[in-house]
Amino acid sequence: MKILPRLLPLNSPKRQGLLIPQSITIHETSLGTDLQPATKDYGRYYNMLLTTDSSIGYHFLVEANNGEETRIYQFLETNVATKHTGNPTGNNQSIGIERLVNVNTDMERAIDAQAILTATLMHMFSLTLDDVLPHRYWSGKECPARLLAGMYGGWDGFIDRVAYHFVKRSWVEGVL
Repeated sequence: MKILPRLLPLNSPKRQGLLIPQSITIHETSLGTDLQPATKDYGRYYNMLLTTDSSIGYHFLVEANNGEETRIYQFLETNVATKHTGNPTGNNQSIGIERLVNVNTDMERAIDAQAILTATLMHMFSLTLDDVLPHRYWSGKECPARLLAGMYGGWDGFIDRVAYHFVKRSWVEGVL
């Protein structure tokens, strides 16, 4: 897998200053697409981040639709803080990885791609499994909802996948 860089402009309100990664926060989102298939064009996600005045953002979006290649988009560099955790400390020290969920999502493949990206970032920033956190850790929000509800192996199963890929050295290419 390779990263598809779609970096937001330097004047984007999603850019909230310098980030020195100390953790990785796992999210899932429907981005309003849970009742319809996702577009094959990353532009939909990029344009949403680009055109909204909100300062809420994320670093990566993982998408794995049935019958399509897995895609990982990067919207912010890993040294850029953004509001994604609901907590100032989390925003300033954590990289946010969203997993897109819609009716076409191959959840096993999407979760695995999110785990591979997480293992890659752990390696890059000398982080441990204890530094991989659900969004709920920062804000109390039940996110990533499906993993926290025990689906697809639950949170512990996700952490096991991350550990497997870390040991196997299944890295993603092209992280900025």
